[in-house]
Amino acid sequence: MRHAGAEQIRNSPDLVLAFDIAGGQRPRSADGPLLTLSAAGLASVRAPRPGEPRMAVQLSPAEASALLDTVVSRYGAFDIDSDAIHQALSQADGPRLRIADASTTSLTLAIDGRHHAVSVNALPQQAARHPGIAPLQRFLQLSRYLQSKAAALAGQGSATATPRTPD
Repeated sequence: MRHAGAEQIRNSPDLVLAFDIAGGQRPRSADGPLLTLSAAGLASVRAPRPGEPRMAVQLSPAEASALLDTVVSRYGAFDIDSDAIHQALSQADGPRLRIADASTTSLTLAIDGRHHAVSVNALPQQAARHPGIAPLQRFLQLSRYLQSKAAALAGQGSATATPRTPD
């Protein structure tokens, strides 16, 4: 399974986090992941509208550390396993939920030599249908946290497009 950010992290070893919601009704892969964080604390957020420049915010070391600590410690991102989620979904009561135009939520981490990726299609719908699958619920909560973090950072960021020179 392809995970958002895996290519970015592979091509930019400075990245420690890449989070995305893409596909389905969100054909935004050309604009990069929704949120990335570099080891130096540079957060980059996809613009709300296609084609607009990404927003960048330099986080302080404490802010970057707090974000990663929340992702890893509070939400247990390294313990959320895509295969376990998919296996639990396959074993759940009722037919497997399949939504052709659903988005896929993905998180890729590369921290302290540890690499981890998790990806779930139709995450909100799957989580609503299967409240008893703990890692699925945890990934939904983590996804909501990262979406809110991306929105907050976009509100304080600066565009990373190449500046225009005055005429």
